[in-house]
Amino acid sequence: MLNIGIKVKKIKNIDEKLDKIIEKYYGRNIYFNPYLNSKNRLVRMIIEGEFPTVEEWNKIAEEEGYLSHISLEYIGECNWKELKIKLIKEIKQILLE
Repeated sequence: MLNIGIKVKKIKNIDEKLDKIIEKYYGRNIYFNPYLNSKNRLVRMIIEGEFPTVEEWNKIAEEEGYLSHISLEYIGECNWKELKIKLIKEIKQILLE
């Protein structure tokens, strides 16, 4: 029983940190901006320990209504690998604050 309580607290703590990261990173208007909405989904995936390949992302984007990888690369002025590195650095910086 005690173990379950500790796990629940950890999950709640992680969820609160994730919300804080997303709010700081994107502000409160993320739902109105397709680019930021797409990056938000990628941030969640990074935090969960997975970053999709281009093919995986394009499938997710099509099914869930996000921008394609090519659009994200164009708007972000970087390639897919650079976008991943950039997002990871920004997440780490926010966590250190």
